[in-house]
Amino acid sequence: MTVVDHSVDDALEAVGELCREVFGDLDVEASRSPSYSNEAVSDEHDRRLWGILADTGLLAAVLPESVGGGGTGVPGMVRLLTDAGAALARLPLVETFVAASVIGEKNLPAVLSGELVITAALAEHPSTIAVPLRLTGHRLNGITQLVPYPLSADLVLVPARREDGKEVLALVSLSTARIGDQVTTTGEPLGVLEFIDAEVMEVCEAVDEARALAALFSSAMLCGIAARALAMTAEYVSSRVQFGYPLATFQAVALRAADRYIDSRAMQAALWEAVRAVTENDICSPGARYAVVTAKIWAADGARRVVGSAQHLHGGFGVDVTYPLHRYHAWARYWELYGGSAEAWSGDLGELIAAHPLEEDDA
Repeated sequence: MTVVDHSVDDALEAVGELCREVFGDLDVEASRSPSYSNEAVSDEHDRRLWGILADTGLLAAVLPESVGGGGTGVPGMVRLLTDAGAALARLPLVETFVAASVIGEKNLPAVLSGELVITAALAEHPSTIAVPLRLTGHRLNGITQLVPYPLSADLVLVPARREDGKEVLALVSLSTARIGDQVTTTGEPLGVLEFIDAEVMEVCEAVDEARALAALFSSAMLCGIAARALAMTAEYVSSRVQFGYPLATFQAVALRAADRYIDSRAMQAALWEAVRAVTENDICSPGARYAVVTAKIWAADGARRVVGSAQHLHGGFGVDVTYPLHRYHAWARYWELYGGSAEAWSGDLGELIAAHPLEEDDA
């Protein structure tokens, strides 16, 4: 797999074909626009779409062969998430895929069949968490926030601090939490969760791995969002006529669209380079971490530029709530900040470079 023209095996190509079938005709305007109110567009994720992903085998395709899955792993997950981002799929796919990658296999068959939905509290950058959850034995206490789809998911994966000060991940049933409402820029429901001596189902120590995967997967969502916004823009400026000519023939429009195309391609290149690094190395190794952080920074900054230019080149249609483009701007903003802003990740990259200086061969 190279940086730009990466090859895919038959299984990964099959995932791509299924994604095109499942997400290709998805109506992004089926839910109410978040611009109409400050309330959530729905209390739950798209259960119908989740069922389709299970029935078509897409969920199975990315899960381990040991539980009956297709075993495409991280590359398959990234491929699926890119198409899910382009379709603005209302699902906790990032969270479920992170959980499926780090927890034990006991619950994975239920994920594969679509019976189990797992969300996670990974939207905050670690530096912004003032009071972490506390884990005493197998009892969880404290408050966490920004948890997607808390009313329709079954389990939640949360970072917590043990008595010895070590940070771990705890898998816990959402039925044990008190849930308060939050809403994203996309209009999707989030939750503030309060745990009082909640019994934990499973504990694992892969916190850094989970956060790295969340960064990688959110980058895939951003790549899909940006690519679709760019495609909508290309179609619009090609068909919109001003002064007797299509907008796309005006030099200023063409140059700006070309710059955003370069952004989109660079985002994808960084993303798939990170996928290569993660599949060939331990995800917590310096090389893999460099690649993941770089992909996240490129995706966050690039998507912001792409959707901003898309709105500008659409003129009034760019902010018209009866036209779908404004939704892509809202979704891009949410995923840009997921797990931390580009600035926060740039700080992490600086610390990584200070701790593990790049060798000449790695540059």
